[in-house]
Amino acid sequence: MRRQTGPQNGLALLTVLLILTLMTSMVIYMIEDEYLAVRRVSNHRDFEQIYQMMAGNEQWAVKVLERDMKENKTDHLNEVWNNLLPETKVNEGNMKAVVVDMQGRLNLNNLKEKNDPWYLVFQRLLRVLELDESLADSVLDWIDQDEVVSGTNGAEDSEYLLKSPPYRAANRQLGSVGELLWVEGFDEETIAVLAPHVAALPKSDTRVNVNTATVPVLRALTPDILGESAAESLVAGRGETGYESADDFLVMTELAGRAQKVAPLIATASFFFEVQGLARYGRLTGAIYSVLEKDLTTQQVKVVQRRRGFS
Repeated sequence: MRRQTGPQNGLALLTVLLILTLMTSMVIYMIEDEYLAVRRVSNHRDFEQIYQMMAGNEQWAVKVLERDMKENKTDHLNEVWNNLLPETKVNEGNMKAVVVDMQGRLNLNNLKEKNDPWYLVFQRLLRVLELDESLADSVLDWIDQDEVVSGTNGAEDSEYLLKSPPYRAANRQLGSVGELLWVEGFDEETIAVLAPHVAALPKSDTRVNVNTATVPVLRALTPDILGESAAESLVAGRGETGYESADDFLVMTELAGRAQKVAPLIATASFFFEVQGLARYGRLTGAIYSVLEKDLTTQQVKVVQRRRGFS
């Protein structure tokens, strides 16, 4: 009798192909799993390296400022902290650190009520920067603890609850300048123009350091808005070592007849600085923004705010 092997051979071939397919899939899965495991280990290594680099940036800034506090009574732009760490290569990555005197800017948390001196300075700064002056009312309402709308362009809960999604006014100090994005009237473009000249420090009543202040801030200090050329002359008057005292600044010709109004707003030393650290290692990039405060009592510098991110 003759055997019929055709269908059986076909079934055997299909079985072999199925087994090969399963084996190939398992091998691919194992390779992918091993690849992902290697990537996880690599990313973890890069993350730890970047974290240590950024922490080093912060601590280096702390030490430099502590030494500066013991050696100098004023703060100006020709000091070591203003040239902290240029971009430096570290093994497979690089790092950079910049320290910014935050009292060279207007502290928005100084605002307390409409028409107080700091409110008026902020209004003038907005005018200098060609921004809407009524934004001062929006910021004041965001910070103050009442529900009374300031001026015709302020905003309290009644306005914010109508937004989508709805939210309430903070009724506390600003945590960062970026928080302004939630405040009525502000957008990214407005904040980009304003940000180099303002700060959101954890304390109020911080004076402007005239040795590090920007030209727009200097112009806004005087009730009549100082001319740009006059403000630039004040910057030139700093020389290599800045103004030694507020009196040295107030006797400048450009401030004739204005000194009495400006005096309560200024200083020649600062207590708040921000260290901006950037680190790259392997596939990752990290950034840290830490606000540091000088403590004259302990002669130490402490971190009072810290923000960091990775990409």
